Amino acid sequence: MLRAVLIVSVASLASACDVGEVDIGGGMMVDAQTVSMAKSMAFTATIKPIADAKNCTSAGCHGGVTPPVMTTFTALLPKYYTGPSATNVMITKDVVAGTATGTHSGLPYFSAAEKTMVAAWIDMP
Repeated sequence: MLRAVLIVSVASLASACDVGEVDIGGGMMVDAQTVSMAKSMAFTATIKPIADAKNCTSAGCHGGVTPPVMTTFTALLPKYYTGPSATNVMITKDVVAGTATGTHSGLPYFSAAEKTMVAAWIDMP
């Protein structure tokens, strides 16, 4: 459901500009700025609230200077939102020897459902 809503948002933001456009399938072209706006909006609506609820965005954690700084989408380095999600550190941070531990720095990490949402966001076109 989240992915469908976000794709509709990207489509609604698409412009007729042909500079820097990216084919997202179905013959529709979307420029890189539109994709970035959609990822930013999705970060604010879905990813940041997950991090906030886990207190990850506190000043002593990822709300200060410890990467990934999760206070805003623009504070994130591209490696934290670039796919494929299967190898992205946002998904694999709690994996040790091929097994998800469910913790990061001794604190609860993303649940399976949260990882699914984060992965969908990372893999957005």
